[in-house]
Amino acid sequence: MARVKQLLEDFATLHEGGAVASVKDKVHPLSKNVTPEDYLEYVAEHLDGDVPIGVYPLWQRNNVWMVNWAAVDLDEGDISDIHADNLVSLLSKMNITSWKEPSRSKGYHVWVYLKEPLSANVARNGMIGACRTVDVPIREVYPKQTSLEKGKIGNCLRLPYPKARTKGKQVVEGYNLKEFVEAAMESRTSVAVYRKLLGLHRATEPAPLVIKDKGTKVDGEFQGVAKEIWDDPTNKRGTPVTDRSATLLAFAGSLIWQEFSIQATIDWVRRLDDRVGKYADRSDRELRIRELVDLAASRVQVRD
Repeated sequence: MARVKQLLEDFATLHEGGAVASVKDKVHPLSKNVTPEDYLEYVAEHLDGDVPIGVYPLWQRNNVWMVNWAAVDLDEGDISDIHADNLVSLLSKMNITSWKEPSRSKGYHVWVYLKEPLSANVARNGMIGACRTVDVPIREVYPKQTSLEKGKIGNCLRLPYPKARTKGKQVVEGYNLKEFVEAAMESRTSVAVYRKLLGLHRATEPAPLVIKDKGTKVDGEFQGVAKEIWDDPTNKRGTPVTDRSATLLAFAGSLIWQEFSIQATIDWVRRLDDRVGKYADRSDRELRIRELVDLAASRVQVRD
């Protein structure tokens, strides 16, 4: 019995964060201020019951947003396996043990567990640097936020080893639950070692994109793809789009092609985002929208 309790507590320690969500059918936050006792109960239900959970990584200490783990959610189809292996290999060369978990789809989660809490900013930038070094997509790097506005909880990630799962899915490859927890606890990464990833982040930071704004239009008289998206930002079956980033990017590109100014494009993308909700609740919303518009502009050959 003591061993079972220790296994539960260690699994909970590895994945400890801020809020917790039920992810049985859809993501449903269970508590914004979960107590240690409630958290253990949620974890026990996840491992042995009918309600799998996800954890929101950010929590606060002395007004600094912290995390106990970092991860990457890869959902790129068959190539996700290669991306995950490349990332695990690079991290290993940096003396960082990571864990590859097949997710519910064809994707993978790559987890890194920390010996002690680390600032969310360092955790995110370090993992982004590692991903960029081996050309791994960075769309779903956790933590997805480095700070939270009052009342917000960010984005959660499903935990591995739920009781109800498809065979071969949501388990760390080559490990049963007991083996995984013991090995992961033993090989958690120190803050000093993890911080070395910041060098990769600096080395791979893209140069600022300088855009010559040739646009002249600012009003809402757009046409083509932009008008189609604006009139119906769905997948035409009456349900929300599944790739909101791609929708916003296509919208921005169409506006720039139609000679809308960069600032006008940013303004219209912000309005569309209010409707599709990709960045609406994020503290770095303006930065993300600007980056998206910059990317759209870099792909569009503006007409002379």
